[in-house]
Amino acid sequence: MLLVYTHKITPRLRYTFKHFFESVLGIKVDFTTKLEVFIAQNGPKMSYANAPLGNEFFVNSNALLFEQGARDIEIAVSQWEGLPAFFDCSKNSMLPFDVFAATFFLISRYEEYLTHVKDDSDRFMSDQCLAVQNNFLELPVIDLWAKKTLDLLLQKFPELEQSEQSTVHCIPLVEVASAYKYKHKSFLRNTAQFLISLSNFEIWSIVEQTMVLLGLWKDPWNNFNAFFSLFKNTRVKPRFFFLFSKITFYDQGISIFNDTFHSLIKSVADYHKVSLLVSTEARQKVKVFKSELERFESIIHRNTKFLRFNRGVTTVFDTYRNVLGMEQAEDFSLGYHDRIGYRASTAVPFRFYDLGNEIETALVLYAVVATEEALRTLDVNTAFKKLEDLKKQIPTSTGVHVFSVTNAIFSTHNKNTLWKEAYTNYIINYD
Repeated sequence: MLLVYTHKITPRLRYTFKHFFESVLGIKVDFTTKLEVFIAQNGPKMSYANAPLGNEFFVNSNALLFEQGARDIEIAVSQWEGLPAFFDCSKNSMLPFDVFAATFFLISRYEEYLTHVKDDSDRFMSDQCLAVQNNFLELPVIDLWAKKTLDLLLQKFPELEQSEQSTVHCIPLVEVASAYKYKHKSFLRNTAQFLISLSNFEIWSIVEQTMVLLGLWKDPWNNFNAFFSLFKNTRVKPRFFFLFSKITFYDQGISIFNDTFHSLIKSVADYHKVSLLVSTEARQKVKVFKSELERFESIIHRNTKFLRFNRGVTTVFDTYRNVLGMEQAEDFSLGYHDRIGYRASTAVPFRFYDLGNEIETALVLYAVVATEEALRTLDVNTAFKKLEDLKKQIPTSTGVHVFSVTNAIFSTHNKNTLWKEAYTNYIINYD
């Protein structure tokens, strides 16, 4: 156990240190504001204050963990042994920057509470992110900081004990915004899709749609047997997320009253973990969210504790406020739709901190390092090489490698062949 002395124990401080030491490093941590308790401690200890008490492991504290609310902060990013660093410390600090204030800033998504420009889907734009602007989005910097901090602590306290760690594991996600491209859609929707293809001179799409609707070809998005075959003999187990909502401009899935769609969800649930892909409207309205969840659970005949949001996270406080009523919920949405990397700068699952109410919640967030949309901004070989590199650089065994594809990844279209093969090989080789 590591004892931490500080002049004030705040929710922010407790939250940050617990993630940094317990979640990332597997080291138990306790806190005290009493000098006599700290001095009497013979084992590993550190102080987090304005000045050292003696010759203990001392980190000069920034004010951030003792404040409330969000304010504009001018941040200058420097370097610490090849890693980005900010919130510089005094020279007598064992670390040249306040790693805990920096961790809280990143993991709480502090910048998303500040004034920012949003995209057409009301999302926080990735180019406004500190990690993007300073070229460290692809690094789980919190985990890398923790590993380096541990190395320094062990020099002073070699007896510092870590709990048993498991190996880094992978959770592939399959996002099913629409289980079928053409089948089980209304005449009006198929007609509109045909006219769009015609106006854009997309001859292949016209032929494909016609052949599928005539029953001569299989629907190109109905690829669930391919997923079953791939994952049948692997230790890597995917999670499927189905959009199960009324049809709107943003959420154009299959009707929730379609019996074939119900049967498909049940069949997938027989083999793998399935859950709800929360609609855009449900993200905004708690009644709609509860209704979607209840309907979906009635189909699979079990409760679900993990979720993903269609079209991703707008901002953390907008997206997660309707989920906080769920007990022990897990979210698999935290990433950027257009970029590969760590939105919260950690690969280790962590609890959502509600900055508006200054409280640590029970909602656990998993970092999604890449979506299929982001991967397809690169050529196929580069995309999966980068995905592999991201997995290899996770520095602690507490990290989780999470990435998302859609059910269309197994489409038989000629232009998709390389992507289908690359995804298949990646899963097989990972196992």
